[in-house]
Amino acid sequence: MADHGASLIAFEDAGSVARSQQILAGWGDAGKAAAWWQLALDMPFLIGYGLFAAGACAAVARRASGAGKPRLRRAATLIAWCGPVAAGADFLQNVSLALVLSGHVNQPWPRIAAICGPVTTTLMVIALAFALAGTVATRRRPSAERRGTTDGWRR
Repeated sequence: MADHGASLIAFEDAGSVARSQQILAGWGDAGKAAAWWQLALDMPFLIGYGLFAAGACAAVARRASGAGKPRLRRAATLIAWCGPVAAGADFLQNVSLALVLSGHVNQPWPRIAAICGPVTTTLMVIALAFALAGTVATRRRPSAERRGTTDGWRR
């Protein structure tokens, strides 16, 4: 699409009717066809990353429960929703872009698409950063028995 004018990210971030029309005019039929393909390919991807983020946070919740960290477990349970909500925001962005591509270049669709992108990114960064930090916080340290000592000291 960038070969036909503006990039897809510029289209997602257009935010206004005038900018959306300008991008669509610059793309022509080939650029619009490529945008449709991108929207179609994004659907399984958004389902996958939404479920992955939720599963990663759920795993942290399970590990926190086993490690006796109830506050971390509650936080992980709450933050697990960031993945599906991010996927929902991405889906809403895709629907808005599809409406613009199909000729409904009027508000609120360009504005919704422009708002949903940063929402998706922010929620995914929160979920994945929490999952990583939570995994580190709940990792099991080697026990004294597994290190070959009974009192915890190396000899």
